[in-house]
Amino acid sequence: MTVRMKLSGPLVKGKGKTILNRAIALAVRDLTNAGVERLNKVLRPRPAGVFKSAAAAGPNVSRGNYRRHVRPIFREKNTFITDGGVIYGAWLEGTSSRNAASKFKGYASFRRTKTWLDRQAPSVLKKHKNQIIKKLGGGTF
Repeated sequence: MTVRMKLSGPLVKGKGKTILNRAIALAVRDLTNAGVERLNKVLRPRPAGVFKSAAAAGPNVSRGNYRRHVRPIFREKNTFITDGGVIYGAWLEGTSSRNAASKFKGYASFRRTKTWLDRQAPSVLKKHKNQIIKKLGGGTF
């Protein structure tokens, strides 16, 4: 009895690792961008559609300076969301030593977004897992 097998596809050609790494990078990018979008919503307390000029808003109304500084940073395998080092960022988050001495305990925007992203990760990863399987020549789970 003779058995002949012909192996083909991305795994045999050595492209599997590249496809997998690319899919992981895309999943991380999707999650990071979702986190930035969520922070932009959380850090904008006024309802959408309410616009005021700087003169009409008054001197003590936020003009979105902090929210403008929130952005993702992608560096090879390390991806994170930052407020760009805004000096009062730790106070707004509630992690500054000044929060202990005041009634304001912070908004915990980044911490709550982290928890939210942890819950979103399985569905984003599942979407990318199915794409990987298709690219490697398999079906979906």
